[in-house]
Amino acid sequence: MKSTCQNALFRGVKIPNRGPSISHIFYADDVLFVGEWLCSNFDNFARILRCFHASAGLKVNFSKSQVFGIGVLMGEITRCARILGCCAASLPFKYLGVPVGANMALKRHWQPILDWVQSRLSPRKLELSPLVIALR
Repeated sequence: MKSTCQNALFRGVKIPNRGPSISHIFYADDVLFVGEWLCSNFDNFARILRCFHASAGLKVNFSKSQVFGIGVLMGEITRCARILGCCAASLPFKYLGVPVGANMALKRHWQPILDWVQSRLSPRKLELSPLVIALR
């Protein structure tokens, strides 16, 4: 992905204030690709995935893959998702259990995360030092 971005085959998203350009986030076998909403990005990304399959012998599970657009009409998202052979979806969504695109100023979006953290603490630890989180 780094070389495809350097060769202008895929355009990631530029972070403001002289920040880096981000095109992908990898964690184990989960991948999140981020790019400008351009037809050329979708066409080239489909080619990149075909090259990945041919060289690595690994195939993307498109039934588990989704395309999201920020400020893009659902019809356009659906059209571009077809280029890749996956589903169109809307925000918010979860990536690695964390909500993406949700208003994190609202307590209800933090509750699933808080519940997960609390479930990971043993009852013994809760007795010794209770988990106290104040949300406004």
